[in-house]
Amino acid sequence: MTRIPGTMSNARTSVLNRVLTTGTLLVAFTSFATLLSSSASADVIGKVILQDYRGATATPDGTEATKEIRYQDQVSALDTVATGEGGATQMQFLDETRFDVGPNAMVKLDDFVFDPSSAEGAGKISMAVGAFRYVGGKMKSDENVKLVTPTATMTIRGTELVIFVGLDGTTEVNVVSGAVDVDPCNKGEAVPAAQGQRVIVPVSCAASVTAVRAIPDDLAALDVPDDLGEFSTAAGGDEDGGGPGAGGPSNDRDRDRDRTPPRADPPQADPEPSPEPTDGDGEGEGEGEGEGEGTGGEEDPGTPK
Repeated sequence: MTRIPGTMSNARTSVLNRVLTTGTLLVAFTSFATLLSSSASADVIGKVILQDYRGATATPDGTEATKEIRYQDQVSALDTVATGEGGATQMQFLDETRFDVGPNAMVKLDDFVFDPSSAEGAGKISMAVGAFRYVGGKMKSDENVKLVTPTATMTIRGTELVIFVGLDGTTEVNVVSGAVDVDPCNKGEAVPAAQGQRVIVPVSCAASVTAVRAIPDDLAALDVPDDLGEFSTAAGGDEDGGGPGAGGPSNDRDRDRDRTPPRADPPQADPEPSPEPTDGDGEGEGEGEGEGEGTGGEEDPGTPK
């Protein structure tokens, strides 16, 4: 890796002070400061490892000198990395942490430091919008790495995460392995999630936890899903897989479909032919028929009363 001359700036020192959590050993901080001030590559935090160029660019902090970042190009602290439609990149940081960036994304690489002799380190990555994959490397204390979005701050523990950030800041954190604590809107009330779970933080900051969604392997397909922030959809709907009228407002067609149709009476069977009358039966039937026919008609004048 090509070395870039430089020393630790005030901005970098400020970032380190914010990133390192309370309780970090003073000796560890001293080793980081010594490493940064004495190293000739103080600002370099990693390099691009995606061999195919897919339109990614980096803009150093406070400048407009946007440049393409291709395979083996270096990335530095405070770089803003962006991708366009169909764009993507993949970076590797100092401890071999891998960070993937999907299409239409923007992320600021605030800082990332690592001491190979002690495997101690710290970092901060601010994701503005897009889809990202973070796979932890050799850092022993990766809890000192903070992943930040407009609505959440993540503390990681030996983790592979897939993170989606919508245009409005809505954040979805999928835990592929390891664990993560997600602090919605920096309220100090962390929501834990383990492997197979995801945390959804909308702009209202009301976090919810559900099952991890299916994650594509293809970096180019790692895009923000259309149902980001929709808890019912993210949770997978009902056991039948949802459908019209399931879990949502019903319309007339749904009501007509779901209404129980009236039960039709079974068809009447044709009556069986009457058996041939016997002498006794014939007399009775004749009397019955005669009475029935005579009812309501004129009396027979020849019949005595």
